[in-house]
Amino acid sequence: MKWIKGTAVLGFCAAFVLASCGSDVRQTAEEQSADKPVEETVKPAETGERTGDEGAAQETISQNAVLMVYMVGSDLESEGGMASLDIMEIVSSGFDEENMDVLICTGGASQWWIEGIPSDECTVFEVADGMINPVYTLNNKNMADASTLREFINYGYMNYDAGYYDLVLWNHGGGAVLGYGADENYDYDTLSVAELNDALKGTKLAAEGEKFEWIGFDACLMGMLEIADMTADYADYLIASEEVEAGAGWDYSCLKALSDGEHFEGEEAAEVIIASYSKYYEEQQKYTPDYTLSCLDLSKTEAVVESLEQFVGTAAAELQDGGYSKIARMRDRTKTFGKVSQDSFYDTVDLYDLADEMMHLYPKEAEQVQNAVEEMVVCQKSNVRGAYGVAVYFPYSNKEYADLFMAAYSEIGFSEAYTKFLTSFSDTLSGDQLAQWNIAEEEPVESEENVGEYYVQLSAEQTLNFGNAKYSVWEEEEEGTYICWMDSSDVNLSEDGVLSADFDGKQFFLSDASGNLYMCCATELERYEEYAKYAIPVIVERQTEDADGVPHFDYQSAYIHVKVDEEHPNGVIIGVYESLDTDSSLFPDKQVIELQEGDSIMPFIFARDIVFNEDGSVAPFEEWEVSSGAIDYFLLEGELTVTMQDTEPGTEYCFLFDVHDTQGNFYMTNPIYIEY
Repeated sequence: MKWIKGTAVLGFCAAFVLASCGSDVRQTAEEQSADKPVEETVKPAETGERTGDEGAAQETISQNAVLMVYMVGSDLESEGGMASLDIMEIVSSGFDEENMDVLICTGGASQWWIEGIPSDECTVFEVADGMINPVYTLNNKNMADASTLREFINYGYMNYDAGYYDLVLWNHGGGAVLGYGADENYDYDTLSVAELNDALKGTKLAAEGEKFEWIGFDACLMGMLEIADMTADYADYLIASEEVEAGAGWDYSCLKALSDGEHFEGEEAAEVIIASYSKYYEEQQKYTPDYTLSCLDLSKTEAVVESLEQFVGTAAAELQDGGYSKIARMRDRTKTFGKVSQDSFYDTVDLYDLADEMMHLYPKEAEQVQNAVEEMVVCQKSNVRGAYGVAVYFPYSNKEYADLFMAAYSEIGFSEAYTKFLTSFSDTLSGDQLAQWNIAEEEPVESEENVGEYYVQLSAEQTLNFGNAKYSVWEEEEEGTYICWMDSSDVNLSEDGVLSADFDGKQFFLSDASGNLYMCCATELERYEEYAKYAIPVIVERQTEDADGVPHFDYQSAYIHVKVDEEHPNGVIIGVYESLDTDSSLFPDKQVIELQEGDSIMPFIFARDIVFNEDGSVAPFEEWEVSSGAIDYFLLEGELTVTMQDTEPGTEYCFLFDVHDTQGNFYMTNPIYIEY
């Protein structure tokens, strides 16, 4: 096997960070233009009423609903044309213009795929007669400025008479901590939750005591209690996703059903939108991404917050009595969203599932939380286990950013009691170690009764502060350099501190129509009783042409997501996702890589030169020398598949445990060398 060593290959970080991104399964803008050229989507600018006065009344038209779409294009548009695709989807939806007006505010992208949409200003378009007509130019150009959003809302409210006003916020989302909307033209400036509140609070709609019927986020990770708490003063319902959204986002073809049936009340509208969203991802693509979309009755927000405060009030007493590790283990088992690595970068968890995990500790309080959530979530669809409709921030996995994120979180104005609890929990998370860990001197032992079972004994103190563990399987490629072929959390900790795992000698291979097998690394993303998910890192090389027809090669770092369950015991590919580049943005990407015939696939190898101490024990993982790189590529022929099977007879593996305590510190045991 020939592989290329290097410490930084196309964005893969030393910590083996994995991205959980969305997928764009629709036609590209170029493909759609074969049916209707994108330049024919926009009417000439001179046909629109373009004014700098947001309150300048146009001819008042009585309509049942006005839908305002605040579309921050950002890199989603400039690189992939995703905003343009959704505009075309809105235009071609066939919605009833007698029952509904649709206004789209564009901006925030360095270029637009639809000719006629300017990149240097924020423009309001009215959708009519199968076209988008520019009707207004905003005074502000930064879509991450609260005044820009406010001006757009004021324009729609003052110039269009309706019984219902609705608002869609389109772009990236990062939840309660990171907020919404990245303006590419202003150094990816974003709207924090506090700034969103300022924008909504300052509108003429709010000043007159009116509310949006519903506010929707066509953006990732915004289906959170903190977002509901902020929007409750300005809308009756919130429609948003707990999970990362796929690149295609909402299915705007639903606007026809929405307007034709006059389903303008919040719950009715949500049922139409969410059903269409779910159907789109279940039926119209090769790989069905993880998806969640729910509608929250914002009149129930206060009750959910109160139940949460009672819940953490009891948990806070547990923290003071030294019960941190109990709570941390429950938090660790809770469903998390936006998972871009083995851990959750965004630390958003499902609130109902959190209460479920802590039910045995605080049964009364946990039940109150669950009952309140059930009242609040009036409509929800998901193919994700543990997603019940509303998430909440709870720092744990992303210890590196915990202090920074908590500082931002404290500024959003959410529950003082909950923020105080999180601060106390986070202080312990980042504080002095609760237990001494010297397991580097421990070596896994093979069970005499069960071949392939390996175990180590933890001390009573370590058992008390045990968070989670994985086993990892390495192979020595050359002297001192080991490749990690896979890791798994399929481990068990007994009450007396015996940490054990089974390994059958199998590993993952990629294959295509050629029938050849290609070794690859796989790291586990999540595990439940019913299934386990893994991510296989690769580099995809594709030959394309620029605007002048000059061929060149594009390289993308990506992760092939694989699911192993009863139906697919050797694995099945469920998506190919782009990696997260935290150097440019902390928002999860919504794009996916659609593999094509002739693509070069280079499996990425996670390798280390393992460092041993003088006494033969293994040194801490952070001291191991990075030696990662890429295996020689193969050209994709036909469909890419995955399988898990034995390697060549006589293969020797290095097997060890990776143990995390409840404060996020991790420790490696000494390895045991086994042969299959």
